[in-house]
Amino acid sequence: AQFNWQPSSRFSISGWFSTFYSRLIGQGDGNILTYALTFAFPDLGRQGNLLGLIVGAEPYLTRMGGDPQEFDVNVPIHVEAFYRYRINDNIFVTPGIIWLTAPNQSNENPDAVIATLRTTFSF
Repeated sequence: AQFNWQPSSRFSISGWFSTFYSRLIGQGDGNILTYALTFAFPDLGRQGNLLGLIVGAEPYLTRMGGDPQEFDVNVPIHVEAFYRYRINDNIFVTPGIIWLTAPNQSNENPDAVIATLRTTFSF
């Protein structure tokens, strides 16, 4: 399920929720969840620019079927911010940063911080 609401031309909020019922070979049936909220601020600073914020959970296993199996359900949180800067009508540069907690669904793993830089050419 997903939604998008744009109360003004300068702000929109979106989100999604997904659940997957999967069969893990040799392990049994499982349930995987993922969800997020996104906030967008179009034309921030200049027409064509965009500030985006994302907060949610990376896909994670919530249960295993068959015999009860003990495992921790550490929710891997995903926090992301980016700013798409318009160079001209055909070129955009988008720096961003992503913070992931509980990588691989384990609080024992250290948080991950990822810097991104994307350039988009549109012709």
